Amino acid sequence: MFKNPAFEADFGRQSPESTRQAMAAAMRGQPAQFVVPMFRIKGDTMRLDGAQKVEVNPDKAAVYPGSQFGSGSFSIIPVTEAMRFKMMMGEPMTARDAPDPAEFGGQVVVTHSVASALAIYHATGERAIVMPAFTPENMKAVAEFAKNTLKAKDIVVVPDNSHASRLAAREAAKAVDGKVAQIDYGPEQKNLLGVMAEARKWGDKLFPAPENMLDEAKRDRSVQGAAKRTIRDPVLNAAKWDKVPIPTVTLTTVTLSNGRPVVAQRQPEAEVGR
Repeated sequence: MFKNPAFEADFGRQSPESTRQAMAAAMRGQPAQFVVPMFRIKGDTMRLDGAQKVEVNPDKAAVYPGSQFGSGSFSIIPVTEAMRFKMMMGEPMTARDAPDPAEFGGQVVVTHSVASALAIYHATGERAIVMPAFTPENMKAVAEFAKNTLKAKDIVVVPDNSHASRLAAREAAKAVDGKVAQIDYGPEQKNLLGVMAEARKWGDKLFPAPENMLDEAKRDRSVQGAAKRTIRDPVLNAAKWDKVPIPTVTLTTVTLSNGRPVVAQRQPEAEVGR
């Protein structure tokens, strides 16, 4: 199924509860692993292309070879029971096997990375359809699949913390008349899992050694509140693509010691200071 028996075994052991536990570990800065099935768009069908084992830490998502990313590669979170059954049986899937956007307010969230997708799914209380595109180049195709095949009425595209990702997110949203979530990333936060990890660290500092369940409950509420403000709210209040500024870079000429000028890219001052 996944072109690698070990990946298939890992996917078979994965469950919603194990995913929650892995997300909690990742937010604490501990290694967490997920097996993410990869699909490819072919007409109105979803063709299983294999899987990627992803080890997620707050600062990165390391992808291990199991399949190769291709043009239009994407995944879907959550995987429905129909999808899981057909994948395990090697049967073909159609869009009707995927989660129905109508059950989620007609919304589908398209992300650059699987790390951001997992963070959104976790922060929304597992009440979202999130489709990681894996690369900026795939975001437009995935957004079009969400609109034309899944019939999503509200598409929000969420970039990671890079110029290429922001530009691709705007172009993907433009193609489907969708929205772009403008995330207030910190300088070292590469994706939304990094944002969520910061919320967890903030909660740990506020309640460093809970002595009773009341303190633990307060700590959890503080973390959930921070996650809502930094993840759920930007997705909920995403602006239409034509209201989002086009990401730009400024060009700076740097003279090296050998006297040769080199043009270097740097982010605009407004983004650097965020």
